Amino acid sequence: MNKDKSHIKLSYVAPFYFDQKDASFLSELLKTYESYPDDALDVIQFIIVDDASPIEYEIPKFNLNILWLRISDNIQWNNPGARNLGVVCSKSDKVLITDIDHEFPEETLRAIIRMKECGRNFFRIRRRNYDDLSLGAHPNTFVMSRARFLRFYGYDEEFCGNYGCDDTTFVRWQKYNGTKFGYLCNKYYCKVRDKDMPYHHSLVRDLKPNKALAAEKIKEMKTFGYGAGHSRQFLNFKWELAYEHTRDTRPPRKKDSLWQKLWYWRWLTGST
Repeated sequence: MNKDKSHIKLSYVAPFYFDQKDASFLSELLKTYESYPDDALDVIQFIIVDDASPIEYEIPKFNLNILWLRISDNIQWNNPGARNLGVVCSKSDKVLITDIDHEFPEETLRAIIRMKECGRNFFRIRRRNYDDLSLGAHPNTFVMSRARFLRFYGYDEEFCGNYGCDDTTFVRWQKYNGTKFGYLCNKYYCKVRDKDMPYHHSLVRDLKPNKALAAEKIKEMKTFGYGAGHSRQFLNFKWELAYEHTRDTRPPRKKDSLWQKLWYWRWLTGST
């Protein structure tokens, strides 16, 4: 298998946790993506992070650039940690991070692929429901720069173990550090997959512990300034590579003999 991933233009990160039924809800989503045209699939990497699901399942074989990771430490509400792991393993600086109950049309993925590098811009994506009615953007779905994400330590894993507030605190932390949040154009959206979407887990949603923790962190940010309000807890669990596949095809490379010669200009200007 060719290990070179230099052609990847977008990494799609989606964590999940199932403790009921099976993993067919995720498999159906990946089958949909597998039907997209080759020229799009050749440059997208799908990173699926199983956050220690206790159910047993077989990983289907998809003709995708796919990395399937499995966390072995069963930490409740470890979504921040699963997302951190997915971004770390991304092979593109441009990352789409989302949940498995959202599906992205081909046109939306192509638009993201065509985008310039995000830099300090994070983009939210508006949604449509099963009746094709417009919804607000999902609070924890972003197109972003991997480098920017990691520069400010990703999601704070001190929120793991309890439900909620990791996403809103992540956004506030990024904003305070100068990250700009905007939206993709309205015609590029994601879809809520199913009006009768099944519950995939039985975890208790109790906001109280993390709401108090979030308030404490925001107070630290406002009181102590730069660097305060993030614990730096990061990848505090064991994980393994469960499955990897690389498509046989890849887009042809264009010659660019000037790039290397202009290194001094990039050094002078700080451009890429």
